Amino acid sequence: MKFVLPAAALAMMALLAAWPSLNSPQAPRIAADAGQSEMLKPRYFSLDEHNQPFSLVAAKADKSTDQPDIVLLDDPQAEMTETAGTWVTMRSDKGWYNQVTGILLMRGNVHVLRDDGNEFTTSEAEADIRKGNAWGDQAVAGQGPQGEINAIGFRMTDRGKSVVFLNQSKAAVQAAERPGSKKP
Repeated sequence: MKFVLPAAALAMMALLAAWPSLNSPQAPRIAADAGQSEMLKPRYFSLDEHNQPFSLVAAKADKSTDQPDIVLLDDPQAEMTETAGTWVTMRSDKGWYNQVTGILLMRGNVHVLRDDGNEFTTSEAEADIRKGNAWGDQAVAGQGPQGEINAIGFRMTDRGKSVVFLNQSKAAVQAAERPGSKKP
């Protein structure tokens, strides 16, 4: 009895101490994955060395586990704007952004739209969003107020002000109306 009564009392105290956790449901445990970190709807806004704004937004961003400077993007959209207000927007299905170099690789339905109404599509392009330049060596199809263009590559500089289409480009250009002239 010398040992049984103290053991029974100790067991009773342990049961009283554990009683609240026995009656309440277990709280869910949150565990962090040691793999990739993911962000939904990330937005990055900044200024270049000439105080001209640029931005990069996406539906989702994942940090690459094997390349720490690369961010994997779903539905990325980059916008490069001049201080005068002109702009160009690029968007695609997938993107890979290098945080060190500022280079954005875009793949799948790359769509480029300028503020003057000119736009074109390609399957792959790269952009230095900090400097406002972009380039690509895949087939390009575009249209705008002056007509249509088909080319095998492009080079864009000055935040979209200058676009050069490469290699056997074919353009269907409409003549601009002269001030004061009337169409028949």
